[in-house]
Amino acid sequence: MRALTTRFLCLLLLLAAPLARAADPEIVSFDTADGFALKADLWRSADGKAPIAILLHQFNMDRRSFAPLVPALQQRGFTVLALDQRGQGESLRQKTAGGERTLQVQQISRDEIGAVVEAGVQDVAAALAFLAKLGIAVDRVALVGSSYGCTVSLLATQTQKSVRAVALLSPGTDYFGVDALAAAKGFQGALFSIAAEDDPVKVSPGSARAIATAHDGPEELLVFPAGGHGVALLAAHPELASKLADFLAAAVAAK
Repeated sequence: MRALTTRFLCLLLLLAAPLARAADPEIVSFDTADGFALKADLWRSADGKAPIAILLHQFNMDRRSFAPLVPALQQRGFTVLALDQRGQGESLRQKTAGGERTLQVQQISRDEIGAVVEAGVQDVAAALAFLAKLGIAVDRVALVGSSYGCTVSLLATQTQKSVRAVALLSPGTDYFGVDALAAAKGFQGALFSIAAEDDPVKVSPGSARAIATAHDGPEELLVFPAGGHGVALLAAHPELASKLADFLAAAVAAK
C-alpha cells in the first residue's frame, strides 16, 4: 500500500508540474531599410557569442505564436528573437518619402501580399543589424518559419550568409506567387522541412517534400499523418519543439 501511495503522489506531482515556459522577453523595436518600424520579443543568452534563432510567423498570426518553441531553443543556448513581420502584429507602420502609412496584409490583395513576402528579407536583415548593435554575435544564425514565414526564411538565405540552418513548418513552394524552391536549391546549410498530411493548406505536405528534395545540403524531412498547419504542429506534437531545437543546435554548433 505504501508503494502504491508513493507512486500515486509522484504521479500527482508530475501532473501538477508547470509546462516549460519562457521567461518574459524584452520587447524591442527597430527599423528596416525601407522604413518599417518592427516589434519583436527578445530572449538574450548570457553568452554574447551564442547562436541566434529568428522566428518568422505565418499569415494572420504574430510573434507570440511561437511561444511553445522558445523554451527549447533557450535550453540549447540560443538567443531568440520572435519578430512581428511587416504588415502584421505590431509592425504596421512604414515611413515613406510621402509620409507615414499603415499596412495590414489582411486588407490587401493576394498579389500585393506576394510583394510583402519578398520584402520580408529586409525584416531579417534589420533584425540581424539590430542584434549586432547590441553586441550580439550574428555569425551563427538559424531561421524558423511558419507557412509564408518559411518563404521569407528561404529567401533570406540568399542574402544573409550567416544563416546556417532553416526550419520550415508547413512550407509552400510558391505561397502568394513567390518562388521558394529556387532559394531552397541554392541554400547549402541545414534544412528541416516539416508538414502534416491533414494540413488544410493542401499543397503543404507536397511542398515540404519538394523543398527537401530540391535542397542541396544536409536536410531532414518530417511529415506527420496529422497536426494541421504551421505552428499548430507544435501544439499537436509537443515533442517537435525539442526535435527542432536539437536539429538547429547541431547545425549552428561552433566549428
